[in-house]
Parts: sequence; structure tokens; C-alpha cells
Amino acid sequence: MARREKTSKPAKETKTVPAQGSSWTHGRQLGGKVLSAFLFAAIACGPIALFAAAARPAPVVAAAPEAQAAGLSTQQQAAGGYAEGFVSSWLSATKDAPGDLATYVDLAALRQLSVTGWEYRDLSVVSITPVDGSDFVNVVVAANIKELSVTDTDDTSTTSWPRRYFQVAIAVNGDTVRAVGLPAQISAPVQGKTTSLVYKQTIGSSDPSAETVSAFLGAYLAGSGDLSRYSAPDTSFVAISPAPYVMVNVEELRSDLTPTESPSDGDTLKVLATVSLLSPLDQQVTSTYTLTLTARASRWEVSAIDLAPQAVSDKGSTTPTPTPSGNGN
Repeated sequence: MARREKTSKPAKETKTVPAQGSSWTHGRQLGGKVLSAFLFAAIACGPIALFAAAARPAPVVAAAPEAQAAGLSTQQQAAGGYAEGFVSSWLSATKDAPGDLATYVDLAALRQLSVTGWEYRDLSVVSITPVDGSDFVNVVVAANIKELSVTDTDDTSTTSWPRRYFQVAIAVNGDTVRAVGLPAQISAPVQGKTTSLVYKQTIGSSDPSAETVSAFLGAYLAGSGDLSRYSAPDTSFVAISPAPYVMVNVEELRSDLTPTESPSDGDTLKVLATVSLLSPLDQQVTSTYTLTLTARASRWEVSAIDLAPQAVSDKGSTTPTPTPSGNGN
């Protein structure tokens, strides 16, 4: 009699209250058990039996299934954070101190744990990719791992922190997420070819456009002047506050066109500025800024801080670049 109530109650709730997607019901628990049984039956034999063991811990309740603008559901996004915690526990677990690794996998299924844990830093989620035709999500997590290399000549060792990448399969079912198997190290993403940019002309430091860029960036990054003096009237730039730098020096300035001595109103110039910056603690860093200048009353003014440099298209024309007004603080 009790068994009949378990099977009929979820069906009744599904028909009468279809909008309760965020509440936990016995029906969802039964669904999780059915999925677990299917996974066990499919992968319980052979060398991949570890995957079944990885699915044994109790499922973790995630947020309600709401579609996101990025194309991932709330549960799929939650799988990213879950995988990040899993990789963290997996790297740091040791034989004597496994930490919370047992909340992700069955420790009895592991062949062995390291005597010494892996040291890591800057752990982050790189990508979350739903696997077509399944409830699985592939999550790639990256971290800088401490590694030692020994020199053969004098037996000295050097320490490095290369960036390593690990992929994790996460099952997303209803309101739950669960690890399927253990993290696996993969190769780093392949870098693309160098992009050809439109900034072919070199601008001298005495050119009026260069003076505008230098003064604008000085006011924007170091608070060394009135930002509105070098900005177009329809912009709303806000200087970074408090100012992070005490010195801003434009090392190189390139543009898509050669600036004219007397520009006409409405003329535009795309510029790429390479600047060296100095902090109050004497820390130095080099940055690049891409700006759009617009002429008004025979002078150049900054009309946009571009979101990205402008590339040369295959057809020889330039790719459109968004040019927001650019608030910063």
C-alpha cells in the first residue's frame, strides 16, 4: 500500500501543480534514483567502474531551473561551481587528510591517495559545455599547479607554477548536480593566430591627436587634469577613483589614418596607445588603450574608449567596433 502511494503521488502533483519547479518532491527523488540505477547498469563493469562509484554520494540540490541569457540553465551554471569545488578537493586530498573529497566521490573506489597534496592557486572555471543528448555537463577548471624541475648537472631544483586544465563530467538532473568520474587533466586551449589590426600609422608625440590622448589618459588614470577638457560633448567619462597611478607615459601611438593638421568637424581617428604606468608604490605595468577621436572646432577629442582593438577584415575593410561612452571607477 505504501509503495502504491510513492508511485501515484508524483503523477498527481505533476498534473495539478506544474509550476512548482523549484520545490523538492518525492517524484524528483525517485527520478534521481532511476538515473543512478541507469548509470550503474551502464558502466558498472570493466575498467570504468570508477564512474559508477563517483555517482554514489548523495546528490547536491541546486537552484531552480531558470533559463539564463548565456544559454545555460541555473543548474548548468551551478555545475561549474560544483566542479570547481570538486577539483579543489581532488588536488588537495591526501591519504591521511582526504578533506571533503568524500562528498563528491566514494573514497573506497579510489586506488590510492597521494601522501602529499598538490599545491595550487588561482583556481577558476574556464568553460561549461552541455553534452548533447545527455544530462551531462562538461566543465573545464584551470589552476596554477606548483611543480618542481631538477637540473641534471647540479641536482638543483626550480619551482614553477604552470597553468593546468582539468575537465570534469557533472550530471545535472532536476534540482541536483553530481560528479560522474574523477577530474582528468587535458591540454591547454590552442592559441589562435595573431590578428592583423588597422593601426598602421605611427603618430609623433607632438601631433595634436597625441597630445589629446596623453592628456586624456593622464586625467583618466592618474587624475592629472579635467577629463571633460579632452572629451567629446556627448560623452560621460568618469576618471578612475581613487587614481591607481601617479604617472602615465604614452610610449607609442598608432592610428588607422594619418591625422590631418586641420581636421574637419566629424572626422574620426582610431588610435591604439601603448602606455607605461607607475603606481604610488613604484610598481610599473604596460597597458594598451584603444580610443576613438572625433574632430570638433579643428581639435581632436576622445569620443569613445573602444571595447576592443579594430581588426582588418578579410575583405580589406575594418570590422565594426562598439564605442561606448566608457564609464570607469
